[in-house]
Amino acid sequence: MIKSSMGFNHCFLRDPIILVYPGIAFFARTCYHDVMKNVLNVMLIAFVLLGFFNYFFDVQPLLIVVAVIQVTVLLFTIPKLSKITKLVMAMMFIFGASLLIHTGAEPWEWLLAIIQNRNLLLLLICAPMISLPFYYQDYQGELKTLTQVKMRNVMSFLLMVAIFTHFISVLISIGGILIAYTMMKPLATQYNADRIFLKTLTRNHFSSGFWSPAWATVIIFSTFPDVSWLRIIPVALVFVVIFNAMNFFDIYREVRRDPQKFQPAEPPAGTKADKNKLYTMLILALAMVAAIVALNVFTDWELTLIVPIVSLLFPLAAALIQKFPVPYIAGVKNYYNDSLVKVREQVALFTLAGFLARALDISGAGLAMANLLPAWLHGTPPAMIAAIILIMTLPPLIGIHPNTVGITMVIVLQPAALGLTNYTFALAMIMGWIMGLMLTPFSAAIMIVSSLNGKSTFENSLFLNWKFGAICIVVFSLLISIAGPMLG
Repeated sequence: MIKSSMGFNHCFLRDPIILVYPGIAFFARTCYHDVMKNVLNVMLIAFVLLGFFNYFFDVQPLLIVVAVIQVTVLLFTIPKLSKITKLVMAMMFIFGASLLIHTGAEPWEWLLAIIQNRNLLLLLICAPMISLPFYYQDYQGELKTLTQVKMRNVMSFLLMVAIFTHFISVLISIGGILIAYTMMKPLATQYNADRIFLKTLTRNHFSSGFWSPAWATVIIFSTFPDVSWLRIIPVALVFVVIFNAMNFFDIYREVRRDPQKFQPAEPPAGTKADKNKLYTMLILALAMVAAIVALNVFTDWELTLIVPIVSLLFPLAAALIQKFPVPYIAGVKNYYNDSLVKVREQVALFTLAGFLARALDISGAGLAMANLLPAWLHGTPPAMIAAIILIMTLPPLIGIHPNTVGITMVIVLQPAALGLTNYTFALAMIMGWIMGLMLTPFSAAIMIVSSLNGKSTFENSLFLNWKFGAICIVVFSLLISIAGPMLG
């Protein structure tokens, strides 16, 4: 009886544990995940506030807090990254740390290496907020309707895709390609133009890098104070037009080979676009750009500070003026719950990219990068520019992010030593950034497109655009060699 009783009691105690324990474990994991999500989000918000405060008041001890936040976010983000990203980041840290140890760097030099990209991180964390006003109403739906009504042939449709994708990507960065694809893909299918649509979409998204203030290329303007973003804009816009002309020449050749393949699309009867919404969207876009330009002209603040300020204040001002408090609050909640989570990977990547770049600079090893550019190139600017673009383009093909390569090159290379003006070097780096992101299968934008159309990242990047990219490198190397010296 005792044995039977003991066996019964044992089963009675054991079975509820078996049934309840998985539930408890799941609940504990969920609670831990939610708590850490909030802790890391609050830390990123604190990072932004400290960034603004320290920019104006320069309280050096606060840099320790900034470093602690960056390292904490880095450590909690690494386990969630892909294997190749983990490998690249581990190599960056090991190489950077080895250089600092070999050099005998002081503790404060390690600190400066960790926070090297703090101003760029400030921009990346705040930038998603800038898109909020463009969701207060269904502006994207009206653009889709306008396309259906006005664009009756494939070339005019692709022109609309090009303009819309470029400017929305300038405004909201990587979110632009997601919106453009989602809105325009059904229409592309009607035209039987999926491939040429994909070419136009990807190329115009990346062409926003010529002048977008939300790209990592803004580090160029903070590294070289004499290089003005405003002075580059006119040249950049000309480059955008040339870039698009080359794209449309490529598209036109493909259409001409089989014109019957691309059928005109007819809109549903009675379809009309709400012009007031379209005008409102245009006014919002112009006002946002005007705010950035005004602060750039009338203050001595860096672009990495101006863009975050506009990103935070412009959506609030637009909501108050348009009387859209509910969409604004919903957008802020989405930013907190979604955007701050997604930006952690960029915080981790840029922390280590800055760490490596600073280590190369402190140790002097970065000067060895100049040896990758042979001396005979120094007297031939177009060839030197092409070499810089290639150095920015090739490493991303094996998974090294263009931002890592670009930040390192900007920090350690001296344009004068390469026989280039600062403006020429800046334009070459921007073009290299664009090529690297457009051709690599590992960029976030390409991965987004692949998740939507089911094709491999190689099909959506390198295989789709390598010929176009090769021609661009030749053409823009010549153009930059002409335009750069003209800027100063």
